[in-house]
Amino acid sequence: MADNETRKRRPDVITLVVGILALLVAAAGITGTGPWEVVDIRWLLAGTAVVAGIVFLAASLRNSRAPSDD
Repeated sequence: MADNETRKRRPDVITLVVGILALLVAAAGITGTGPWEVVDIRWLLAGTAVVAGIVFLAASLRNSRAPSDD
């Protein structure tokens, strides 16, 4: 039980993404305009690809330093 208390907690990514999407929907409802009318979908896809690439690169670098179980 002591290990669980001392361990660092990480945010839940799925809950974070759903919360951000809910805020976007609420803002679209209040303003009467949707995010698709403001942001070009091509830039959104390109930005998503860049962020995913950075996350995958960071994950691969972090896992290569882990001690092996061999």
